[in-house]
Amino acid sequence: MTIVITERSFPQDPASLLPAVNADNAHYWDGLAAGELNVQQCDGCRRPRYPIVPVCPYCGGTAWSWTKLSGRGKVFSWVRYARSYLPEFEDLMPYVVILAEMEEGVRMFGRLMDKLDKLPATMPVSINAPVETVIEKWPDGRCVPAFKLLKVKS
Repeated sequence: MTIVITERSFPQDPASLLPAVNADNAHYWDGLAAGELNVQQCDGCRRPRYPIVPVCPYCGGTAWSWTKLSGRGKVFSWVRYARSYLPEFEDLMPYVVILAEMEEGVRMFGRLMDKLDKLPATMPVSINAPVETVIEKWPDGRCVPAFKLLKVKS
């Protein structure tokens, strides 16, 4: 599945907020630019892992390859920001960041793209609510994962 990429503008250049691209993480960043969500998978125990690390946290293995995630998951936890701590995100206020547990088991942080004025003020996000990855393309061309809520079929 190719994930939708959306352009994002900022009131201030956010390039310094992202980590440097290096040999260990380049495939992850290249995948996002191509509409894919790739994570490491241990060659020993075969478990996917994120964030990118040199040693498997489950079995201690150091050999790994890349695996593509489905982009689907559920809300594991969330926080609503009512105040901006960085000028780059001032125009989003208020906004929600979620910790999504992906179908494959890894957990990832990302901004919830849904407009909060369309969500209940007291509890805008439910734990276990289904989400889908959306990729935000920042002005410098780098891409980051974000999420949108999926409608639950009744």
